[in-house]
Amino acid sequence: MKKLKSAISERLFKSVKGSIVLLSDICDIVKGKQINGENLSERGRYYVMNGGTEPSGYYSDYNVEANTISISEGGNSCGYVQFNTFPFWSGGHCYSIQNVTGNVDNLYLYHYLKSNEDNIMKLRIGSGLPNIQKKDLAMFKIIVPTLEQQMTISTFLSSIERKAQIEADILIAMQSEKQHLLRQMFI
Repeated sequence: MKKLKSAISERLFKSVKGSIVLLSDICDIVKGKQINGENLSERGRYYVMNGGTEPSGYYSDYNVEANTISISEGGNSCGYVQFNTFPFWSGGHCYSIQNVTGNVDNLYLYHYLKSNEDNIMKLRIGSGLPNIQKKDLAMFKIIVPTLEQQMTISTFLSSIERKAQIEADILIAMQSEKQHLLRQMFI
């Protein structure tokens, strides 16, 4: 399902017609604030996103609202694009996309950036601890069609993404059931 969504996204965005703008023209790119690792816990109310694809831990506060796009700034996965449906703490190796202009649908922007994740990752510099400079991310080009087209695209791609997540959840449940049944066979 993920590969299908990726292929559909790529084809969709290649055929989209609209104005070409810079990312910095349609939003604010905000670098997160580093917190001491000693203050993180294994569970908590708000997750902390840094330079990876998974949370670094949990914290008692958040600095970014829900329904915000984040882009990993540093590390091996710099350029990773994520849509955060919950409030979270944006760490020092994470950018959040905030104050998206009214003529751009936030979910459309997420899907556009996610489908161009490989191109965003190509912005990385350095080899020891690669990172993406804010100035380079600010110059990333976005195709902006009409708001109606954006809504149609984002609704369609979000439904495919939800379907992929449901399939992944079913697979995990079936594997768990399989393990349970196998344990029961040898009692």
